[in-house]
Amino acid sequence: MPTAKNLISGKSKQVVCTHCDQPMDVGSRAMSVFCPNCKKRLILEDFKIKTYYAVRDFSTCGDIVVEKKGHIVAPIRVSNLMVKGKIQGDVRARGRVDIKKTGSVKGDLEAQVLHIENGAVLEGFLRIGPIDSETP
Repeated sequence: MPTAKNLISGKSKQVVCTHCDQPMDVGSRAMSVFCPNCKKRLILEDFKIKTYYAVRDFSTCGDIVVEKKGHIVAPIRVSNLMVKGKIQGDVRARGRVDIKKTGSVKGDLEAQVLHIENGAVLEGFLRIGPIDSETP
């Protein structure tokens, strides 16, 4: 949580928990925090994936860019996502998903906004519109 000094001086930003969808204020330079509602750790950083990356779960309150040689094998929860490489796993984005012509997503996708360039690959079910906090 940000200190009172950070909140007064405007050095905070609002993020939404990737686990319970509750908004909170955090320090603008914070890299991770614990959600006061669900008590789970939140990553606040942006990521640029340039190689193979396989994990059980990939969640961030920041943005992810998957470069042409990048390859993620994991379910993803993110604010915004740009895909130039490959993703294997379900994606849940609170904002925008851009799939470039070299990009490939194999898995279900949920986002508020979706942009797909000609030549991109998308295999899975789509849900486009406001994010429902009831959806897992």
